[in-house]
Formats: sequence, structure tokens, C-alpha cells
Amino acid sequence: MSGKSLKEKTKALLFKKGSKYEFIQILIIKDFFNLPKTTEELILEVRYTFGKKLKPNEVQTYMKKFMTEGIIRAIRPRGHQGNFWVLASIPKERAIRLITKSQNILDVEKELFSEDLMKKLIKDFKTEFNDLQHNFGKSGTCCAFLLRKILEKMIYIAFAKYGRESKLEDNSKPGGLVGLEDMINIATSEKIHGFPFLTPKTAKEIKGIKFLGDAAAHNPLINVDMKTIIPQMPYIITAYDELAKKL
Repeated sequence: MSGKSLKEKTKALLFKKGSKYEFIQILIIKDFFNLPKTTEELILEVRYTFGKKLKPNEVQTYMKKFMTEGIIRAIRPRGHQGNFWVLASIPKERAIRLITKSQNILDVEKELFSEDLMKKLIKDFKTEFNDLQHNFGKSGTCCAFLLRKILEKMIYIAFAKYGRESKLEDNSKPGGLVGLEDMINIATSEKIHGFPFLTPKTAKEIKGIKFLGDAAAHNPLINVDMKTIIPQMPYIITAYDELAKKL
């Protein structure tokens, strides 16, 4: 059965409004399972899309209905812990190739969207992280822009929390702010209780994601490839962690 037919079949299923079955039904229809997804990815998507908590030990129970209907298949490649969930129209061999190819991306996603970091950032960055999760691994240009925007916003909010947002103002542009490079440099020199907003080493390493973000936002001739973003991710995640401690 084709993916389109499976989604039509999914639409016809009747579930209680607001139930976790309905959440999964909506995600199937909206193409979430067109690529293999881990249990952790499903849990995060439910949380950010519907604002509800889906527990890891509940996933198998709710997915079983869609598996019985032949809509979703579970795949567990050799060497992997836990299932990947994918639309049943995707052949098993192709799904495994997709999983293997995207493992680096999945590993980065797990760290980037970790529960600890999300708890600190979800209040002020819900929209940005929702957009980032939808685009991660799919559009390097969108991800580069969003990663840059989140970094810039985190620096500003962290400074504002301590009443130091004026340090980021551009004196040559009334009401304007300095560029991200200057923000990063200022964040290394400004300290709270003896510790900088960003350590100098981290500030040096995140120049790469700044460059990619600038290219995504301002260079009409360039599309950023995810392959160039992945090597930068440990540094940007470290920067997010350092700034999150000031929020």
C-alpha cells in the first residue's frame, strides 16, 4: 500500500479527541514517519507539538494499534537499542539505510534536544526549537540560520536577566544591537560571579556556526549542507549549555 493510501487509512481511524492515539494519528498524516524516528524523537515531537507527555514505556502500547493496521512498522537494526518507527510503505531495507546514514544526525539530535537543555530553554525558545527539530537533518540552510538565531537570542536574554543588555547596544545605531561576532566577544569579557557568559575557548570554536548562519541568512548564492553543520554541533551545544546556566 502506498504512503498516500496509508495516510488515508489513518485518517479513517476513530480515536478519542485529545488522546495519545490521536496525537500519533496526526503525526502520521503530517508525514512525521516518512523517515525512521526513534522513540525519543516521537516523545519530543508529541511534547512540542501537543504539549503532552508520552512516556517511553507507553510508546509500544500506542504504536501497536497502527502496527496492527499495517500503517507503521518497527525496525531495530543490529547494534541499535530500541525501535525506529516508520511508515509501513517504506521498505525495511531502505529504512535501515536511512537509519545508518543519519546516525550521526540522530546522535547530535539526542544531545541537542536533551531533556535537561530543553527544560532550561523551552519557555523562551519553544518556537525556535520546534522549527529546528522539524528542519534538523533535512535543511542545512534552515538549521544554520536557526542555530545562529538561538545563539544570538540566548546571549541577549542572558545579559538582560542580569541587567546588562545595554552592553550589547550599538552606539552608532540608536536602539540597535551589535552584531553576533561582537556579542560573542562581549560575552567572553562580561562575568557573573567571576565566570564569563561564554568561555573564550567556546567563543573561538562557535565562529564556524556563526559563519554558516551568516551564509544562510545573507548569501543568496549559497545553500548550507548539513554535512558542514554536524562537525560544528558539539561547540554550539556547549555554548548553549554555558549560556543556559545564566538564564
